[in-house]
Amino acid sequence: GYAAFLVIAVQKLLILCYCNGSVGLLIDNPEFFNRLAGKFCSNASMRFIVLLWGEKSRLANNETLGVPVFSYKEMVKLGRENRAALIDSLDARKGYRYEVIGSDDIATLVYTSGTTGNPKGVMLSHKNLLHQIENLGVLGPAKAGDRFLSMLPTWHTYERACEYFIFTRGIEQVYTTVRTLKDDLRNYKPDYMISVPLVYETLY
Repeated sequence: GYAAFLVIAVQKLLILCYCNGSVGLLIDNPEFFNRLAGKFCSNASMRFIVLLWGEKSRLANNETLGVPVFSYKEMVKLGRENRAALIDSLDARKGYRYEVIGSDDIATLVYTSGTTGNPKGVMLSHKNLLHQIENLGVLGPAKAGDRFLSMLPTWHTYERACEYFIFTRGIEQVYTTVRTLKDDLRNYKPDYMISVPLVYETLY
C-alpha cells in the first residue's frame, strides 16, 4: 500500500504506486481524499482504501469508483477476525511455516522527496534497520517508561528508524505537529525528540 498525506502531490503518488505496484491507499483524512480523488482514483489501480482519521461519510463517494473503504478501527477489527479464523482453521493446527528472511533482503522502499529530480525509491534491508535499532541507544540512555515526542512524518527515514528503536525499548510515543509542538512540549514533557535543524532554530 501507499500512504497519502497532505504534503504529497497527486503526481508523486501516481509515480509511487506505478513503481511499486501498490493496490491499497492509506489516506490521512476525508478532505485530502476529496482533493486528490478526481485525478488519482481514475489513474491508479486500487483494491481498497483505508481512512486513518475522520468519518467515511465525508468522502466523495462518487470518486471511490466502487473501491471498498475501511476506517482504521475497521482494519484492526478485520485483522483480529482473520487471525482468529486462521488459528481455528485446520491449516493452523498443522503449524504455520514462516518464510525465511535474510538480513540483506529488502525490508522497505523509502521514496525521496525528489528535490533533485523525480522521487527515487531507496531500498533498505533488514540489516539497515536493525543497525539503527541496535546503535541508536548510544545517543542516549533510553529506557522503558521514557517519553518520545514525534513530529517528523512517519515516511521520514530517520523518524521511522527512531520509532522502531523506541518500540524495542518500551518507550511511550506522542505524535505532535508544527502547530501544536509548543503546547505538546509543555504538556507532555518528553525525554526525547528528533527533528530537523530548522525546527530547533525556530523554537530558539
